[in-house]
Amino acid sequence: MNYAEIKALAISYSDRNDIEIVNNVDNFIRIVESRINRALKTQKMETRISITTVAEQEYYDLPADFGGLRDIEIRATEESRTRYTLSYLSPEQMNQRSSMDDTGRYKIYYTIIANQIQIMPPQDGKVMELIYHKLIEKLGGVTDTNWISDTYPDLYVFGILVEISSFVKDATAAGLWNERFSSILNEITLDDAKVSMSGTALQVRVG
Repeated sequence: MNYAEIKALAISYSDRNDIEIVNNVDNFIRIVESRINRALKTQKMETRISITTVAEQEYYDLPADFGGLRDIEIRATEESRTRYTLSYLSPEQMNQRSSMDDTGRYKIYYTIIANQIQIMPPQDGKVMELIYHKLIEKLGGVTDTNWISDTYPDLYVFGILVEISSFVKDATAAGLWNERFSSILNEITLDDAKVSMSGTALQVRVG
């Protein structure tokens, strides 16, 4: 379903067509999308980007649609098969680490701070690959559909109904719609887990 269809269906379900509700539907959609982005981390939300590192540079901007890191690796070139998986440190640990000599085995560390990723030690001319979860595209304006509206339009509709019911102070209706919304979120998560675990089972051969 597209943006106009979802908006019309939600208003129809709510049985309210007053101007205050209609004028706030886009705000309700933003709240619903915020809830979805916090709750879902599925394969359909995963994407990857490559960043060429610069000597002496520790900080790199995260993508504008960044919704959470899945994996981060560094390799010498795009074609290189040797990869280093970076190890996470908290910002406080990273500060302590930067003042210490590396006496152990070679490791590259990272942390996320102020919408940037920090790596330590800096890498010169390497390829840093990020696999991350994208925020869903915002419905409305230039975006008429996204993968949620195409595949799970009921998630949008029930989420909007939660916000309409809350807006008009109908706690009972808000609770009922929220149960439907939460149930679909759970179904999407379970479906994603099934897809990620599908395929031929591993077999152990002896001898």
